[in-house]
Amino acid sequence: MERYTAAQLRSMPTLATGQADDLKVERAHTRVWLSRCTVEDGEPFNNKVTVERQGALGRWEVRVVYQG
Repeated sequence: MERYTAAQLRSMPTLATGQADDLKVERAHTRVWLSRCTVEDGEPFNNKVTVERQGALGRWEVRVVYQG
């Protein structure tokens, strides 16, 4: 799995916007989101990156969360 920095993700176009995150990468069974929120908003750290994988039933599941 490729790990992106926050700077790399910010430089990419936003594919979709969620309530608190921007979708930056969408591949066959993987999505990568960059949070627009900070620790002051309740995130565990600034520049939170969330990687989702599509499970067997087609549901998107969080697999990895890290500081970008």
